[in-house]
Amino acid sequence: MLTLKRLAIYLVTFVVTAILLLSVGNWKQIDTYLTAFSNKTIDNQPIVNDDIVFVDLAPDMLGESTCAIIQKKRQKVVDMLDAFAKEAEVSKGPKAVVLDLWFSRDSTQRKNLIRAIQNLRELKTPVYAAYNINASNENNVEIDSIGFDNLEANHDVDIYNALSYTSDSIHLGSGRYHAYSFPITNVAFYEFDYWFKSEFSELIGDENPYVLIESLALKVVTDLEKSKTRSHEKKRRGSIIPMATLDEIMSSSYMFFPDSTLTLNSFLSAKEGNVIDIDHKIVVVGDPQNDVVDLGSIAIPGPYILTWAISDLLDYNIRLNLPIESTALIIGQMLFFALFVVMIYALLFKYVKSLQTKPILIAIISFLLSLLFLYVYYKVILSFNAVIPVGQTLATMLVTAVLSWHFAYKFLTTGVAEGSEKYDVFISYSHGNSEWVKKNVYEPLKAFRTPKGNKLKIFFDVKSIGIGEPFTSKYMWGIVDSKVFIPIISEEYYGKNHCKNEMDLAYKRSVEKLLDIKPIAFSYQCVPDIYTHINFVDINVNKDFIKAIEESLNSHKGIA
Repeated sequence: MLTLKRLAIYLVTFVVTAILLLSVGNWKQIDTYLTAFSNKTIDNQPIVNDDIVFVDLAPDMLGESTCAIIQKKRQKVVDMLDAFAKEAEVSKGPKAVVLDLWFSRDSTQRKNLIRAIQNLRELKTPVYAAYNINASNENNVEIDSIGFDNLEANHDVDIYNALSYTSDSIHLGSGRYHAYSFPITNVAFYEFDYWFKSEFSELIGDENPYVLIESLALKVVTDLEKSKTRSHEKKRRGSIIPMATLDEIMSSSYMFFPDSTLTLNSFLSAKEGNVIDIDHKIVVVGDPQNDVVDLGSIAIPGPYILTWAISDLLDYNIRLNLPIESTALIIGQMLFFALFVVMIYALLFKYVKSLQTKPILIAIISFLLSLLFLYVYYKVILSFNAVIPVGQTLATMLVTAVLSWHFAYKFLTTGVAEGSEKYDVFISYSHGNSEWVKKNVYEPLKAFRTPKGNKLKIFFDVKSIGIGEPFTSKYMWGIVDSKVFIPIISEEYYGKNHCKNEMDLAYKRSVEKLLDIKPIAFSYQCVPDIYTHINFVDINVNKDFIKAIEESLNSHKGIA
């Protein structure tokens, strides 16, 4: 019988595996792909919020020097802000202007930029700009190794100070908001906050030596929603941005070519026929031609990622988000679906007798049925605009299916599986006696008919085990699926490993009253000492031994 100790081994194995799954492996990657897929399959769901307009600065500066490029780009920004101000004066201006541009330490157009920013502020139109937290590190952002003071040395501090217009308390990071993201194939991770150590904070007596650089996307949305608490941050630690195809953003994209009047005529639609409408819109401005993130198979403009991030946060009540940091949810899913796999396996094993001797098939079916249920669960949660984390849950389901299979295998080795009663008779013999057994036992039983005229269903390895099939497991499950076990005990029989395994398993099942043993012995001396108490037919004493076996089969209740 299976003991509680043996069951405990499986439980401990599961617990240890679950802990490893929680602590090891990049499971978020699977969850990320599911999120990207889910966002792409939303019916009639625009990828960019209708309140967002994207403006491409459309620089045409090939062959220009660096100084000339900076001069022209900054002049273009000034002209664009002035054009927005003209609209704001007649109450048709934008709700906010978000510049996905960072201003390096350069005095070019500084005064005009500050004037244009302050002019829009007076017209109740906030202006935001990106702060490059990678300005002092060309390749990677190592947060612990970057100091705020080094970053400041690379930025035009006067412009960023002019952007510090909000009602929030002024601090060293005011007006400085990052647009940094980690894009992969179909989505981008957009972190909310970064902290940088500052020596200057210590000089002014600030107890906190770190400066907060907030997310540009989160700051814009929080300000515009006039949220006193960062409700979005409570929903998610970081934004997971579904990245659409580049064509999908074109319907809300415009290029800016300033004319002498600096009116809306300076904005040309990227999609023919569209006329720009900035009235109470969030205008995101960037340079998608030169600000590009190379993903290998595709290049994504950084300003588009920022646009999608703002859109994602604006629509967080209707757009999908992934609770990847909900450890309780992940553990709950892992336990529930592990139990579900076990339950399906147990039901199939107990009630579908034809599958009992196919534990691997049961494991596969159990996993697939649980996977189907997981899909239904995913669709239900999807209706609430959320995506479930599935990586660790899927791994747990697979591990549970494997453990269930191995547990069922123990049923085999201990002889307690009920079996499907697929065979009436199992003939066990040493291959050294194969010719004799075939002629004197198999052939007569094959010709035998039950009282109802039916043939016996016989497991005889030569006929029942195909070439290439796993020999041991095949004959062991054959015993489990048999009603009567007939061992042909010769001098060499119990000395053969397979024969010994067959006899021992059959005896265990006979003790559990799951099978009858009707031995045929070449002599009394051939019978192993541990089995001499079993009634057997001695072929030397009873020359008509096969008749005795057939009569016992006739009286067997399970054979008709």
